[in-house]
Amino acid sequence: MGRREARIARKVEKQIKENEKKARFVEAVKADSTPRILVEPDDSKSVRVAASPESIMQMKMSFKLFDYADRDGGWSWGQERNWCSTEAKEGAGCAIRLAMNDMSQLTWAEILAQTTGGKKRHKKHHPQSWDSLCNEAQERWMEIDRTEEELFRFRVGGKQRIWGVRQGQVFFVVWWDAEHQIYPTEKG
Repeated sequence: MGRREARIARKVEKQIKENEKKARFVEAVKADSTPRILVEPDDSKSVRVAASPESIMQMKMSFKLFDYADRDGGWSWGQERNWCSTEAKEGAGCAIRLAMNDMSQLTWAEILAQTTGGKKRHKKHHPQSWDSLCNEAQERWMEIDRTEEELFRFRVGGKQRIWGVRQGQVFFVVWWDAEHQIYPTEKG
């Protein structure tokens, strides 16, 4: 028997074994066809549509500027965390509020669908794992007792980013990153 015939024989043998296995499974299911339930479901309760993760995508984004905001001190690259202070880059507070107001007119599905980057398109706004941030931001995340493993990042301009966390349809601003240093890239 040649290699081709041996391969075909192995394939046929494998198919026969799979069919036998399926037949045993079907027989086992037929033998025990009564459903196994411990408790009868409560018919008075129903699933809420808003509880579905997919439905959040159809909700408009809302935001909270100061509930989780980390505005104490400054970053090692010379940027104040308090975007409302006189030392902050001029207009930072207005840029954040303006960007958030604009985004709050959109659903999360529309926000996540936005792309940027010319020929090499990529997500303009997206979730980001906290352990991918620069070491200083990771340490600060732990210092301010944040436990979320995923942040969300809005791109405001060329370098400007707004970092925060998403809870349902609500975005809580945590940091303003005017110089793209919290998650630096080669191009910056």
